[in-house]
Amino acid sequence: MKLTFLGCGDGFSVLQGHNSALIQLDRTNLAIDFPESNHLSLHQLGMKLNDVRNIFITHLHEDHINGLQKLALFHRVYPAAQKPRLFVPTGLVDDLWQCLRHGLELTTRGKRVLEDYFEVVPVETCFEIAGVEFELVKTLHVPGMLSYGLLCKPYFYFSGDTVLDAAYLQSISGSVERIFYECHMQDDVLPSHTSLEEIKSLPADIQKKSVLMHYVDDYLEGKAREKFHSRELPRLAEPLASYHFTKE
Repeated sequence: MKLTFLGCGDGFSVLQGHNSALIQLDRTNLAIDFPESNHLSLHQLGMKLNDVRNIFITHLHEDHINGLQKLALFHRVYPAAQKPRLFVPTGLVDDLWQCLRHGLELTTRGKRVLEDYFEVVPVETCFEIAGVEFELVKTLHVPGMLSYGLLCKPYFYFSGDTVLDAAYLQSISGSVERIFYECHMQDDVLPSHTSLEEIKSLPADIQKKSVLMHYVDDYLEGKAREKFHSRELPRLAEPLASYHFTKE
């Protein structure tokens, strides 16, 4: 299994794409979220939009779903052998269509629904791809908003957008190799996200296996990254950087 960051920036990132990862599995793949910036990243990897087989949506903020309309239309114009599967937490399915329908519902061949573009798979607790199980983890992002991370034992936890949930991290830290966790990296307090100071409050063993994502562009330049890595235990995610996981 290989996880490659298609982007690791926050919602206002210009240089490193919005936060998303592509997991390559046995003869298939899974994208976690699908911002529009994924198009360029996939091109840089030598892939086309219709090479994406599965997508999981963590929540409905624009910087996590604003590439889905393009993906849907690309598949209609350049169809693959099958429609991509769209794994969506059950409580988000109807609202996701309301976000996308204005560009997808009306066509020259009549009205369309979400299922015309994707094989929609509503998910309650977990789903499986190529023999690998992914468990939904409800996160603490914006009050009243449904948002989720993905736990994939024994490989990784991918937080999605969230405030720090230290108790959960401590409960799963011994059962995964990597923790991909959001951290805005700004001095400002952002009540719907996790700060670096909060990450630094975690036990050293958790920090050492943590890769920080969804951060501002300030740390994209090499010297800034080197300075950060020289003084902190977590690593910073980087666009198109990959992490390999070996089956036990």
